[in-house]
Parts: sequence; structure tokens; C-alpha cells
Amino acid sequence: MNSHLRWSSEFLNSLYQQKVEHAIISPGSRSTPLTTAAAIHPGIKKQIVLDERSAAFIALGIGKVTGIPAVLICTSGTAAANYLPAITEAKESGVPMLVLTADRPPNLRGIGSSQTVDQIKLYGDQAVFFHEAGEPCFDRADLTRLRYAAKQAVESSIDLGGAAHLNFPFRKPLEPTSEEIQFEKKQLSESYSNEKFKSGNQVSQRTIRLHQDIINLITESKRPLIVAGPANSNHRLTNQIKDFAERLNSPVIAEPGSGFSNSEFQIHRYEQFLRSEEKRESLQPDLILRFGDQPFTKSMLVALDEWSDIPVIHFSSRSVTQDHAMSVTHKIECQPSDQFDLDNNKFKTNPDWPARWMEMDQSANERLNESIEKTEALTDGHVFHHLSKNLKNDWNIMLSNSFIPRDMAMFGESKTNIFVNRGAAGIDGITSTAIGITSSTDKPTCCITGDLAFLHDSNSLLSLKKIQHPFIIAVINNGGGNIFKMLPVSENQEYFQDYFVTPQNVDIQKLAEAHRIPFDRVRSKDEMKSIEPNSISGCHIIEYVTDPDESMRLRRTLWEM
Repeated sequence: MNSHLRWSSEFLNSLYQQKVEHAIISPGSRSTPLTTAAAIHPGIKKQIVLDERSAAFIALGIGKVTGIPAVLICTSGTAAANYLPAITEAKESGVPMLVLTADRPPNLRGIGSSQTVDQIKLYGDQAVFFHEAGEPCFDRADLTRLRYAAKQAVESSIDLGGAAHLNFPFRKPLEPTSEEIQFEKKQLSESYSNEKFKSGNQVSQRTIRLHQDIINLITESKRPLIVAGPANSNHRLTNQIKDFAERLNSPVIAEPGSGFSNSEFQIHRYEQFLRSEEKRESLQPDLILRFGDQPFTKSMLVALDEWSDIPVIHFSSRSVTQDHAMSVTHKIECQPSDQFDLDNNKFKTNPDWPARWMEMDQSANERLNESIEKTEALTDGHVFHHLSKNLKNDWNIMLSNSFIPRDMAMFGESKTNIFVNRGAAGIDGITSTAIGITSSTDKPTCCITGDLAFLHDSNSLLSLKKIQHPFIIAVINNGGGNIFKMLPVSENQEYFQDYFVTPQNVDIQKLAEAHRIPFDRVRSKDEMKSIEPNSISGCHIIEYVTDPDESMRLRRTLWEM
């Protein structure tokens, strides 16, 4: 009996019993036992992804939506190192993930053996848990420890928010025989229970009584403001936001990725008017209730800095610090299922307070529509305005970083199913994250990405062939990293274009054709309006060739109004 497969299968089945059901596998030899164990497990959904960096971001997308970690399986050496960018994002944004790296046995380490690197705590502090599984050993204590390691890994990745790393050394021979595979299949079929997996543990609802000091702050506030930053699906406190907004009669600023939308108290055009110092001063609250992670829009970052002497109550389902302005005075840790005991309290919000925000919001929205209409060239803003209004509410929307999420806040609106990678905020792995999101939901998905971010993750196109739902990659091609035009470095004409904007001239249509993906190129507003996104089936790439100078002019025009 090949002990490698038995050992790996025992571990994978223990993960499955902890509700793990997705495995993202990258091809390799040393990982043969782990790959085979995943392949024969009837309850685990498998995806084969050639590029380990892309694979890790696909796992990130799955964890972001489900709140349950997906399993990554790879061989030894640089394959494992390619997981690091997604592991970093997972920790910074609190997304659960499981990383299983195959390794050479100890007798091959440190002597120059091929494809052998030091994988002990390879990811350092970026992983929230590490365990060296050791070579297969079937004493009762060793099997108990292996099963317990699976439980530790899953719980740590969920509770601490990040990647749990387990290292598996294997000696040759690595390949199981057909008899060994059949034996393991029989073992799994006897223990496999789909009903048991589906039942799970129910999350109990708690009623939280706030400290009297916090109750006093909330009930005495006449100008409260609710700010919802980005949050993963299992961290979103949307019910609590709605409850506080209704009780306090408070305006709500909900950034893309917060999961909050469709509220009568929601302010949509804050990214326009809060850029104005005069308007920030006139709309200064006396209490801020923050929900979710650190806000990222420029208007909110500036406002929170300027309002740093105002009391801030931060409600979060994560224990990590999310306080860029260092202004949080009270932090409340709670779960999405919790509710607050506020029934016996009276609130003193000035009735004119929300009206001032609504009036400002309506005026800004009118200016936005007018500016969008009279700008003839196709700009970044047109694309966000169009997609935000036309994509139905059942679509997932994955936003790249840099200008993309800010433009959604500026020209579009926050919707329930918008996702962002705002933990480390890199441009890597955007399309792959969207693939993970769509593979773990029953909804169509639109990934809105910049041209550089799209090219940075072009290997993700290898993983599109098995996607069943409509999947649009909307590439905003504005000729490179235009966000740098907002920085003082843009004044250096000698180096700015080549070293920062980094314009590219890749024919994206040829890239789509190489992967046999349907493609459209849009250069005008009329062409943009001629494509109905909700009618697209399967995978589709739409390249929006926008005017970078007109895009920046439109942004500045709206900021200055």
C-alpha cells in the first residue's frame, strides 16, 4: 500500500469534514499524492490551473465569497513561492485560504538537490498558521495529529482571516498503483456523506448590549454619519448598518465592496462633493459609525483625517486594526448574525441633517449626468456609469485596483455583489479573483480591470474554458497607469511616461483570439451603448479604448464643482 496516498487522502477528507469543498490544483510531480487524493474525493470540486499565482487568486475569490477556504495544491520549489501575492492579500483582507505545498524529504534538503528550497514557514508572518505535516506515519497518535492539523488549519484561516500553510514532504515513489487508488476510493465512498456536509453548524444570533458610554454617544448625536468600507461576504454587517441608519436617521456612505446598497439613506455621489474643503466643513458630523475595513476612496480618506477629533465607533467582524486616520475611539467586534439592543433608547438626530446630505447628493448627481452627456469622447467615467446602470443586480462585479474602484464610486454606485482586493491593493490576480468568485456562485460575473492589470494576470485566461455562467472581462484601456497623473511625479517629463505610466501596445484582440474567447473593441459612446451586457453568454472580453486626457479632465471637472 502506498502510504503517500493514504496519508494525503486522510488529510483531504478531514478538510472536507470541516466543510472545505474547493481544490485548486497546479500540475507537478512531487505533489502527486495530494493531487490524486483530491482527484478521487467525490465531495471536492477540482480546478486545474497551470499558473500558481493565478491559482492562488482563484482560491482567494472563492474564500472571499463563501467564507470557507479553498485548498491550493502545488509541487515544491518556486511553484509554492508563486502563491505569496495572494497569501498577502488574504491576510490583509481577512480571506480564508489553505495552502498545501509538497516538499522534498529532509534527506534531500540543504544539499543542492533539484527543485528543493526551504519551505518551512516559507510565507513568514503572511500565513496565519503553519504546520509541517511530516512524512507519512500511521501510528494512532500521528493520524490523530494529522486530522487535528486539518481542523486547526481551517479554523485558523477563518478565525484569523488568512492563509493556513501545511507542508507535506514525500519520498519517491510518488505514484500510487491502480489497486491503491481503488482501495482509497472504496474507503472514501464508505465515509462520504453529502448530507452531513450540507447540514453544517448553525451560527447562533446574539443580542449585544453596548456599553453605556457608547449608548450615550449614539443617542446624543445630532449629526451622525455611517461609513461602510469594503468587507468580504462573511464579514459584511449590512443588517446592522441598515438598523443604525433607520434608528438614527443617518446618511450612509457605502464604498464599492461594502455590500450595502438600495437604502433610502445612502449617499451615492460623495466622491464628488466631499473633495471640496468647503463642503466637508459644512457636512462635518459629530459622530462617525464605521463598518467594515479601512475606507479607500480619496474623499473619505481626506475627510476622516480632517474629522479626526470627532468620536469614531468602529463595528467590525475582524479583530485586526483598520484605522488609517488613527481616529477610532471605540471598537465593537460583532458578527453578521448579531443584533444590538437599542429598542429602549431615544435618538436626537437633527431632522435637517440627512436632508442636507440628500440635497448635496442630488445636485452632484445632476452635474454628473450633465457632464457625462456633454463629454463627446469615450472616457473611463462613461464605462463605469454605463455598466453600473445596465448590469442587473444579480451580477457579481469584481473591481481591479488603482483608479478602478474609485471610478466606480465616482461614476457608478455601490451594489450588493461588488468585490475588491483592497487588503494589499495590488493589481495582480484581478481576473483570477473574479474566476474564483464566479466558480463558487451561481451568478454571472463582470470583472472590470485596467489594461495593465489585465496583462499582469493574462495567464488567468487559461482557466476560463470551464466557466458555465456569463463572464465578462471589461478592460479599461487608457494607455497605462494613469493614476500616477495624480501624483507630483507626473511633473517630471523626462521619466514619467516610461517609468510610471508604462504605456503598452498589446493587441488585446489577438490575446483573446489565442484563447478562443469572443471579443469586442469599443471606441465610442455609441459603440458602448450598442452592447447589451446582460445578453452575453459564456466568456467575453470587451476592450474599452478610452481617452486618458478627457477621462482626467472629466474627473477634475466633477471634483471642482
